[in-house]
Amino acid sequence: MHSELGEVVVASTVRDGDREIGIEIADPRQDTTTQLWHCTYRVAGARTHRVRGADRLSALYAALLDVHSAPSRFAAQGSASGPREPTAARFPAHRGSPPRPREFGQPLGARTVDTAAGPVVVLLGRPRRDPERPHTCLCPFRIGDRTEAFGQGFDDVHALTAAISDVAAILAIPRDWPARPTNP
Repeated sequence: MHSELGEVVVASTVRDGDREIGIEIADPRQDTTTQLWHCTYRVAGARTHRVRGADRLSALYAALLDVHSAPSRFAAQGSASGPREPTAARFPAHRGSPPRPREFGQPLGARTVDTAAGPVVVLLGRPRRDPERPHTCLCPFRIGDRTEAFGQGFDDVHALTAAISDVAAILAIPRDWPARPTNP
């Protein structure tokens, strides 16, 4: 899905009282002058926010962390108080046929992480709706050449967060592994 943010790779909708608040996270882009990666996101159609990371995956992870506080900031600006509840995610219309649930699809980012057994390459794919279960999103991940699995959630954000947590559990590494520096 494209918007003025660029290509939106993660989208979600949460409910704040009687209102639905949309969250869009764009595909990270590299700044050619600083070599840092920038990830832009928007909450509730308001102004965009930008976070940085050393690489594509860390910028995306920084946006995921920051977006959790964004609805709270938005709510403080005059929306109804009370807990926010997730709603069914709204998904962009697919061009062509949607990927089958067990296909990896387009990658979001890769990272080499240090484990007790040595360095391993982790690849995260883009979250997408499971065509067999429309209220479930899948986020594929691959660990080296041996493990391919899916994090799942009720929307893109939760599926991606689940995939990050699953990788951490499988490899016995810290849960914030996308924010840690990459290997040389």
